[in-house]
Amino acid sequence: MSRDFDKNVLESIRMFGMEHFGSMKNLAEAMGVKPQNLSAYLKGERKIGPKYWLRLKEIGFVMQENTNNTNCVSSVIEEPSFFIDINGAIELSNTPAPRLAQLMGVSPATLDTWRTGASTPTLEQLVNLFNLTVALGLSARHAPPKPLDTAEPTDEPTAPMPPAQATA
Repeated sequence: MSRDFDKNVLESIRMFGMEHFGSMKNLAEAMGVKPQNLSAYLKGERKIGPKYWLRLKEIGFVMQENTNNTNCVSSVIEEPSFFIDINGAIELSNTPAPRLAQLMGVSPATLDTWRTGASTPTLEQLVNLFNLTVALGLSARHAPPKPLDTAEPTDEPTAPMPPAQATA
């Protein structure tokens, strides 16, 4: 980015803060940052990163269209995207996808859209997926051994069973 672009952006942020919040202190408060930190960004002492752009966007700051290189800023301001490893959740939980979807209370198609990235779960659904994956994964690792009558046959000889006693 050019220095002129940086100056234009910083000036836009200052103007936005004064118009909407009355002071830089109130702008910092609305963003949830210290006024000293905001001042360092607005002086150009620090570069504005993605988290700061998101904070600005959350309080309503939008870049003006007539600013040069707007596409550089708009790519930063976009909502963060993330990848949800549904296949990893299925593998860790040792649970088929339809069953995992049923336990979460969503359709298998919805779970598949999360896997492909076509949609994203809400925070509550994401927490639920995480908790289910961990719980199912831990229960599979600490499951009791199979009962003897359902155990797979082995090549080892077994001791003969004593004869049953008759009762009168």
